[in-house]
Amino acid sequence: MSTTTLPYPIASFRSQWTRPGDVMSVLLILGGDVIQRALAQLSGGRLTPVAFSFGWVTYAISALLAAVGENKLIPVPDSPGIVINARSRYSRQNNSWILGRIIRDFNFWKDKGVAEAEREFLAARQTTVAGDGPQQKQQPRVALCVAVYEADFNKTAGVAEHDWVWYSGLVCAVFQMGVSTIPWGLWGDWSIFLVTGCGIMLSLASGSFPQWKAEKWACRRDSTKTAVLTRGNGWKDAIVIIGAGVGLDLEDLSGGREVDIPHTRFWTSIMAALWVALLICVSGLHDHTWFLLAIGVTGMAQNIVVCGAPRNPSAFGIHLNFKEAIVEDKVMKVLKATEEKYPYVGRSLVDVFFPGGLREDEEEYWKEADKRAKAAEDRAKRGEK
Repeated sequence: MSTTTLPYPIASFRSQWTRPGDVMSVLLILGGDVIQRALAQLSGGRLTPVAFSFGWVTYAISALLAAVGENKLIPVPDSPGIVINARSRYSRQNNSWILGRIIRDFNFWKDKGVAEAEREFLAARQTTVAGDGPQQKQQPRVALCVAVYEADFNKTAGVAEHDWVWYSGLVCAVFQMGVSTIPWGLWGDWSIFLVTGCGIMLSLASGSFPQWKAEKWACRRDSTKTAVLTRGNGWKDAIVIIGAGVGLDLEDLSGGREVDIPHTRFWTSIMAALWVALLICVSGLHDHTWFLLAIGVTGMAQNIVVCGAPRNPSAFGIHLNFKEAIVEDKVMKVLKATEEKYPYVGRSLVDVFFPGGLREDEEEYWKEADKRAKAAEDRAKRGEK
């Protein structure tokens, strides 16, 4: 063996780290499910800036399979929740991606007034109790917080606002294109630039199907309904959203209505073929593949951030104005206080938080509350006439 010749394993490792030959096996670590969730987060407008990464190849195949079958692009919600019609008291499991994310991210986007109401309540209820030892502070707790919001009259429901998550895709695309020009400028190798440009164009095209928007906001508009979002008994928060004649019908939206646009099947087939063709082209690249790896990893990072980042309801086309938060140390107290201010709302939550039934005095209270709410509703109708 020559003194200048490295042993086989070392030579193989050195060659791989100098010129990664199987770069696709690294870039394909990101699964298609992450791409699908990232698209669900950002889609619905004219432009869906989900960054280019080679996880797109996996997604394109899975999207084709889904389109051929039930023809559904939006994934199922990844966060549990129920939606309650305050007037009819009918509740259903949420099947809407955006409502699931709104429930999941409530602690992120809730108004400062909610936290202030909880702090004021806890400070007011903190008492000093005597024990065998020194006096100790007894810490009260918030049993239930009902946060009341109303649809914004000044914004169009179903039209999403752009936030930093949306703009991150544009920034990532510019960065990727910049990286792809380095081997072209230094060594005249334009293959990385061509692959990156084609990948970004295919990414944007994959998120521009009209069915994304149709599925995302598959509900009636200009709703007067009041809906309550919660995870049910055991969760500390209940989100009341008053439609006010300008909001989305959240009860309808939660049903996950099926949308079937026939030409979606054709376009997903075309996109799958183009992604596979790009994969074949990339597999033949042997020079300057570290730049392609950097581009793919950058895209992976953006996809993961978009997939998991908490967002405000406005980013999902649900524009809200905060009204107030109702807080108590007993769930029944909260429901009664809510019913006094917002007829039918407190009663609609009784079955959710008290599935085992009520005491006799509680039953009588809610019967009377229901009568008062109906009487007030009848008076309002006669007044309109």
